[in-house]
Amino acid sequence: MPKYNNISNTPAKVFFSILHDKNYQNLKPKPREKGLEQIFISIYDEFFIKSDNAEANEYLALTKEIAFLEYKIAYLKQALHFYYYNKTTEQMRLDFIDAVKKGYGIVINKDVPFIDEVERVLGIEIGIINNDLSVAKINFEAMTKKSQSKAFDYEEQIVNIEQVLGRNVNDGIMLDKYIAYEKQAKKVAEQNKKKVA
Repeated sequence: MPKYNNISNTPAKVFFSILHDKNYQNLKPKPREKGLEQIFISIYDEFFIKSDNAEANEYLALTKEIAFLEYKIAYLKQALHFYYYNKTTEQMRLDFIDAVKKGYGIVINKDVPFIDEVERVLGIEIGIINNDLSVAKINFEAMTKKSQSKAFDYEEQIVNIEQVLGRNVNDGIMLDKYIAYEKQAKKVAEQNKKKVA
């Protein structure tokens, strides 16, 4: 496990640096350690959850949607492959058809030869799901690029937080503390806006 593996022990500056340049070695891993991107993604997820903002909720929803669509495609391909190439009873196929309709909303016509329906689902239905997956990935990529722009503004953000809170923020603060400062600064800024209005 790398030295930096959660928001409590990852310096904010290191987090935003990795977000910008994708250099996962900044997590301070052991030699030849693998899975660094996944560790960073878990830190990133935790960052969004703790940030408690609309972008975080959208990010998490997109992450779940992408995972679900990828699982849906994999399951359908595997199940269709099984029913296509293995001997199955008519009742097994009917049960499968009902399950696909209930679980995924995909209608397989019982009156059409099963082989034709398998080809249709593989070609059309999975194509539709792939399109949805592509849209979700494009949206996720756009959101990630938007978040990465924060990496360029890290020093400016620290200065803004210091001005709003009226205190010095240690440049080496951990990510969880940075999130708390940022949330507090937003609250203070909102209160100041209300006083002026």
